[in-house]
Amino acid sequence: MKIVADENIPLLNQFFGDWGELNLLPGKAITHEVIREADVLLVRSVTPVTASLLRGSRVQFVATATAGTDHVDVEWLEKQGIGFAHAPGSNAESVVEYVLTALLHLTARYKTTLRGKTVGVVGVGEIGRRLIPRLEALGCRVLQNDPIRALHEPGNWVDLKDLLQQSDVVTFHVPLTRSGPFPTYKLIHKNNLQWLKKGGWIVQASRGGVIDEAALADGLDCGLVGAAILDVWENEPNFNPDLVARCHLATPHIAGYSYDGKLKGSEMVYDAFLHFFGLMKQSKTIRQEMPALFTLHIPAREFTEVVYLQVLSQAMYDLPADDTRFRALLPLPPDTRALAFHALRKSYPTRYRFGRYALASPVPPLWNHAIWEGLCLNTHHPPI
Repeated sequence: MKIVADENIPLLNQFFGDWGELNLLPGKAITHEVIREADVLLVRSVTPVTASLLRGSRVQFVATATAGTDHVDVEWLEKQGIGFAHAPGSNAESVVEYVLTALLHLTARYKTTLRGKTVGVVGVGEIGRRLIPRLEALGCRVLQNDPIRALHEPGNWVDLKDLLQQSDVVTFHVPLTRSGPFPTYKLIHKNNLQWLKKGGWIVQASRGGVIDEAALADGLDCGLVGAAILDVWENEPNFNPDLVARCHLATPHIAGYSYDGKLKGSEMVYDAFLHFFGLMKQSKTIRQEMPALFTLHIPAREFTEVVYLQVLSQAMYDLPADDTRFRALLPLPPDTRALAFHALRKSYPTRYRFGRYALASPVPPLWNHAIWEGLCLNTHHPPI
């Protein structure tokens, strides 16, 4: 069996090495000529999987080690009888932690707190449903908008207008769709952005194109939008440097890039591969690759709760460092910026999820609720 795979998918040799001949390549180097004689194709989001890539090849099974599938023509694969799998939810916790870290950074910067704020969550799928209880544990009132789920499930759903009008923070976790009853392309545009509560914060870690970037830039310039945190860009890798400069935090589509999330994606793709070909699973899991717990020595008594939460979250994930590396690309020529955008993602430093950390000393009892349920900091292991 011949397997062509994106070299940035972790544990390829460990999981797939026993099942065939592996050809590992950069995602952009996976072309029709390369995969013509392949039986299996394993990709990440940088490789568009279309009819032009696969037509005339002998590929039987395609998998993407990502939660999103907008880079894959799933309908065409189905018509051709080609097996397909992806990794829904593999990076969900990583994105949740990105959002929490970003918001805690802003609260410290503006000397405020999340406690008592209203947060609107647009899209309550794998990420949104994990984020909501964490926000509530941190003292937020949460509004939920998901028109597709609202059609079939009872719940405290609110429409987009009400959510924007009431929310101090709005965070987006929807797929990018251009058709159907509820398309998300330009979901937020010049007209409905005016519904936003003045000074509201916007977090965009879903897909580029969900928010009209020109409208967002205008909203920031006039003060309607108090702060913007963006991880995704409409024309990636050709991002808009002027919008990056306006954002309070900006990153190159890495919100879900924890090492744990990538390993989970690999394992899910591996399991789907075995199932498709009727192969017997071997005793290989990502647990074998995970390090022991890391211990954090941050004395709570030296900080207020707001500052402590920000210091603690940044100790586990240095989001401002991601922002700094990204902003360093702004002076580059457009073509060079696009290449550098890919390079940042390819060389992204190892980042672990919050569950890999433990505290060396307990926090004050009144804070436990926020620390242990809000950040979900190593919930299965009490403080050392």
